[in-house]
Amino acid sequence: MTRLKPEPVSAEEIHAVLTTPDLVHDATVVWTYLRIVSDPQSQKAIAEAVRMDVTTIARLVRALETKGLARKVHGVWLAEEGR
Repeated sequence: MTRLKPEPVSAEEIHAVLTTPDLVHDATVVWTYLRIVSDPQSQKAIAEAVRMDVTTIARLVRALETKGLARKVHGVWLAEEGR
């Protein structure tokens, strides 16, 4: 389910994402940021917030999308709940 409002993130949800096979550490940082912010974020905004290059963020959000952990809606990114 796509979140539009921030909600508490459970330890179980964080653990599920942190232990997702084949997901690099930087992607978990991006997911965590997206999961706790109140508004959907552009790649540029994510890059500035987590202090990474925009091209790196582009690669990471695509990896998250592939795993079902993020979704692009109207040009901005939202986190999906961790399983």
